Amino acid sequence: MKRVTINENELRKIIRKQLMEEMSIDSAEKKESKPRCMTDNTIALSEMIGDAAGYDSYTPGITKRIKGVNSMVDTLGILNNLRLFKDVNDGGAHLSYEMMNHLNKFRNKNYYDETSGDCHKAMDKVIELYKENEHGTELVKDIERVLALQTKDDEYTPSPRAKEYLKRCLVLLKEK
Repeated sequence: MKRVTINENELRKIIRKQLMEEMSIDSAEKKESKPRCMTDNTIALSEMIGDAAGYDSYTPGITKRIKGVNSMVDTLGILNNLRLFKDVNDGGAHLSYEMMNHLNKFRNKNYYDETSGDCHKAMDKVIELYKENEHGTELVKDIERVLALQTKDDEYTPSPRAKEYLKRCLVLLKEK
């Protein structure tokens, strides 16, 4: 039987080489953490945008779109100008709650971009679509603008509950 002997330097080289290979494999896996588009975690672009002409009566004096980024634009527009809408009796709490649930629907979801063939996070696409909308500037800034409204005796402003829901919307956006 043949006997093989390894000196200490050769053993150290072998161990170092093995560790370097394992570290390069781990770092490649970390870089490879792109979102994967599966049927159960993908949202269609049309669902993210929403129907542009699909207005629904929110209260007798207010109509707003009910789905997608278009709904978010309308909701934040109403909350920003709440003093003009006397029909909203709860200080916008219901509107903020709907928006929070709507944003929560996009969390942990992906979007398949047909032009590039890549899979992206749906929340990133929602933020981009909001920015491209003619009435929206930036989703986070618009929410912060509504949160900054101060309560005055002669004006209607978002209620504390509505502001709490909007704060949760900001958390959802920053988690993405």
